[in-house]
Amino acid sequence: MNRKISIITYGCQMNEDDSNLIMTFFKKMGFESTEDTKEADIIIINTCTVRQHAEDKLISMIGTLNNWKTKGSEKKLYVIGCAAQRLGNNLKKKFPYIDRVIGVKNYSKIKDLFYKDISDIKFIENYDNMEQRVWDYYTITRGCNLRCSYCIVPEVRGKEKSVEFHKIIDDIRTKAKNGLREIILLGQTVNSYRDPVKNYDFTDLIKAISEIEEIKIIRFMSPHPSFFNKKFFDEYRRNLKISRWLHIPLQSGSDKMLKKMRRGYDLKRFEEIIDELRKIDKKTSITSDVIVGYSGEDEDDFNMTLDAVRRLRFSMVYCFKYSPRFKGIDPLTISYLELKKRHALILKEIKEIAKDIIKKKVGDLDDFLLYEKNYGRTNTGFNCCIINSEVQDNAKRNFKKDYDKNFFKVKIEKTEKNMLYGRVYE
Repeated sequence: MNRKISIITYGCQMNEDDSNLIMTFFKKMGFESTEDTKEADIIIINTCTVRQHAEDKLISMIGTLNNWKTKGSEKKLYVIGCAAQRLGNNLKKKFPYIDRVIGVKNYSKIKDLFYKDISDIKFIENYDNMEQRVWDYYTITRGCNLRCSYCIVPEVRGKEKSVEFHKIIDDIRTKAKNGLREIILLGQTVNSYRDPVKNYDFTDLIKAISEIEEIKIIRFMSPHPSFFNKKFFDEYRRNLKISRWLHIPLQSGSDKMLKKMRRGYDLKRFEEIIDELRKIDKKTSITSDVIVGYSGEDEDDFNMTLDAVRRLRFSMVYCFKYSPRFKGIDPLTISYLELKKRHALILKEIKEIAKDIIKKKVGDLDDFLLYEKNYGRTNTGFNCCIINSEVQDNAKRNFKKDYDKNFFKVKIEKTEKNMLYGRVYE
């Protein structure tokens, strides 16, 4: 009977990508994936430390695994990721039944560490050809060279390092041959990418990926406003494989707060970027991030953010209540009651705008990639269900056999909540 592994992932898409890579590594050694931790022989917790709440969830989760760990001497518990990097051996002191704590700065050694702990390894040949979903993540940079005042990522992930250009292209080309049609490039500030060998930049990379015939949609997240330039805008105008959905974090509509956050741009520059993207293609859909209640935010600052959200009309905004991450630095300067009030106000506005935008999608034509059965995503980033019965039937029979038939145009006929419903347009 095959041994089983469960990976619990907290946090960002980069953590999801890391967890997928680790799961693939274990599956190559004959392990089966399970979501039931009780039946797992190995549990890996991939951690996040962006907010205190994420670390609190981690501590709670580890505490629940004590009984599981004591039920078998062969069971292994690993804690990896950003919180593992920050908390280090303190985690092992608190929970001595953890086998290893592996921070993100030690990921280059992670496979060797697993090899040391696992006996009776049996490799499955050609495993890479066995499982390839139609869309996938690819992390092109790790770490960050910026120093946004609220962000702990540079402390735990270190300075930015870019993956070598030709390795990225070769890996994506291999995935494309095995069925990949949509790639999502990941990085803390993904558009600051710079090849360490030939000095190619982010736009060069996008252009090279688009020349892989099988790739239909190129997405990336999250770009930083400071790294948008004319070269990218020209490529965006020319290259229709670049998704017409971009997630660009605003964080605040107040220049005073943006400066205090050390974001490196003002509201005027942010608006110029959005205007240029929409001028190139009016279908461009923008989503964003906003932090409410950052240290020193007064009512005027909040109202500027509220006004910016109304004016920029994002398709969706991930709105976060400020959570201090550095002891004694930039504390919360409003009451928690006021924080909740501001959060509720801006969230209400965000939802109303998003609802209006999605309602106006009825009648639109858009490129669409089928992910599974009758569900997928449009080029403009909206979740969409196909209501043609023949598409559903074909997908059930042939989804793994002919990936190219999963990319087509749809005409949107109706919407429900955040979901579009459309028919194949021929």
